[in-house]
Amino acid sequence: MDIQGDNTARSVMPMMAAMQADALPPEPEAEVIDVLVLDDSRFDAMFIQRECQRTDLPVRVSIAPDMASFQEMLARNTYQLVFIDYLLPDGDGLEARRLMQESARNEQAPVVMISGEARHDVAVEAMRGGCIDYKAQADLTPQALRQLILRALDLGAQIHQKQLHDALETQRDEIVTAMRGILREELGVMRGGEESRVREVLQGYGMLPEDGDTDWEEIFRSPTTNFIFRTH
Repeated sequence: MDIQGDNTARSVMPMMAAMQADALPPEPEAEVIDVLVLDDSRFDAMFIQRECQRTDLPVRVSIAPDMASFQEMLARNTYQLVFIDYLLPDGDGLEARRLMQESARNEQAPVVMISGEARHDVAVEAMRGGCIDYKAQADLTPQALRQLILRALDLGAQIHQKQLHDALETQRDEIVTAMRGILREELGVMRGGEESRVREVLQGYGMLPEDGDTDWEEIFRSPTTNFIFRTH
């Protein structure tokens, strides 16, 4: 038995393990979920902040004690979820909701209306005002808050996907418009004998049928023209 070799192996193995551990990329830090609470009662706002921290989610809660602070914070930061107390000394929750709709950063942020006690009339008004839910203060348990936060994140992802889709559609329309302009210009200066070549190219891109006459201008006017974008 090679004792020296065995001892060497034992000393090298921890070093190799440490090197492998160092080579592994660090785990990504959890993205912070920013939550805003509008409530003139510091006790109630701190209660929500404390319960949010018990959801086992990376939540960061900011507190706005009045409408003016609320408006400033909406202009300065982006929030994934907003809690609004219905009864406020300088307005009500529905007015605060309208302020959000004027905010470029948080126009579509999910809102939960809250009040000291369960009230059917407030719940109805809140849902009509575009809130995703209404909760009495006593119902804001860590489990309920976790569900609300996850629901808000899902809604935010859906909104982001729609915005991305709309932006891509707009970009595509702009490209198609530019392509039509270029083709119209090229066809306008086309010399005799070139028409057949242009027709072959357009047929290859699915913009013309394989047989039959085609009105060139109709191709450019029709929104159903089938432009095919290819990658090489």
